[in-house]
Amino acid sequence: MRKIENSDDWYAGYLRDIQIAQEELALILRSEPKKIYCDVYSLPSHNHQTFYCRVINENGFSKVEYAKPIQNSIWFSDPIYMYRFEEAKRFSDHPIRKGRILCGKKIIRNSLVEHLLSFTDALSAEQPNDLVNPTIDSDLTVIRLYEDNKIIREILYTDAEKLSFKEGEKRDKSIEVFRDLHLYIEKIIGVGLK
Repeated sequence: MRKIENSDDWYAGYLRDIQIAQEELALILRSEPKKIYCDVYSLPSHNHQTFYCRVINENGFSKVEYAKPIQNSIWFSDPIYMYRFEEAKRFSDHPIRKGRILCGKKIIRNSLVEHLLSFTDALSAEQPNDLVNPTIDSDLTVIRLYEDNKIIREILYTDAEKLSFKEGEKRDKSIEVFRDLHLYIEKIIGVGLK
């Protein structure tokens, strides 16, 4: 989980990243979703795609709207995908590092939305305080659930093993889903220019 230089407050950094991503989505896609089910933010530790996405219902279709930051640098031959939105925005006009934010929208099956929401329903209302360990090797995932387009719940974690589930829920399968959620979404939205 990459931190911004001279900043120790990972939570404020995550909120800034979401704000930047939402502004880019509004600017590029120019659409206001009619119904938001949830949104997901992922800040990986290795060269997987950082992203922010909203799972929405628009005109009767389930869709995922997404934003993802990409950076190029004279020091690296390949693009970098794991950096924050804040860095991509800051380096949008930099002479050595070039940052940009790509946005898009894809139709997804309604069953995928129902599947994801069923796993979030399996979580206990109370979660441990140590779900986020903001180290360089941790993958931050944030899921926010909506009702009437307002956030009703925020689930933040770097270690899915520590998540607390309701009694009787299939813990092992749920942990696997939450652990790999960012990789699954990455397959849907692609890495880089895809």
